[in-house]
Amino acid sequence: MKPNTVENLPPKKAKVGRPNQDTQSREQLIVAARTLFVERDYAQVSTRELAKMAGTDPALIRYYFGSKEGLFSTMIRETAVPIKQQLRQINRTLETDGPASFMWTYYQVMSAHPHFPRLIFKLASLDQSQTHNQELTKAFNEIISLEDVLFFDKLKSQGLLREDVDSRCAQLSFFAMMVFPFIVPDIFLNKLGVEINPAFLQQLFEQNSKLLAQGLFKPEESKHEPK
Repeated sequence: MKPNTVENLPPKKAKVGRPNQDTQSREQLIVAARTLFVERDYAQVSTRELAKMAGTDPALIRYYFGSKEGLFSTMIRETAVPIKQQLRQINRTLETDGPASFMWTYYQVMSAHPHFPRLIFKLASLDQSQTHNQELTKAFNEIISLEDVLFFDKLKSQGLLREDVDSRCAQLSFFAMMVFPFIVPDIFLNKLGVEINPAFLQQLFEQNSKLLAQGLFKPEESKHEPK
């Protein structure tokens, strides 16, 4: 019997499981999904196109995410996680700077993905009577629910808002401040000479936080006055 030398060792079997790729491929697929799903409807984006934009093999979509739907859901979740964490913090310690703090977190996250809110807007507009649309919005609903962001009623009940402020109007104004800069058509931004980037969002936040403080909330000295 021959000894096991290098020359006569049996060929190694290919390992089953993780492909010979680093996690960069996974991130590239998420970036590609964020781009293509914003530009087009979900059904119009193929796994082949996603893989091509990411510079990877289409088989990696199944490996990392299970399916195109799995990639879509993961992209939504991972982009929205910082916002969800901030919402939890606001709901634990509801104060007058809560909405402004949430807005700043939102701006910071979206400055890296300025077109992501357009995708969320599209999801919110889908016909929920269609089963496939329900599946697409499931991931977003798991991350952020309307109940999480409707905190102006709580602020009103705690006596933190001005007496003449309607909490429903305040909530809509707050949503407009957060979302509109990211969904306004580019043609209007160009007319205004505005580019949605971190520097502009910092400036916009500083102005909007003043609008919130001076237009909706009671002055500091009046918050602790007896009713």
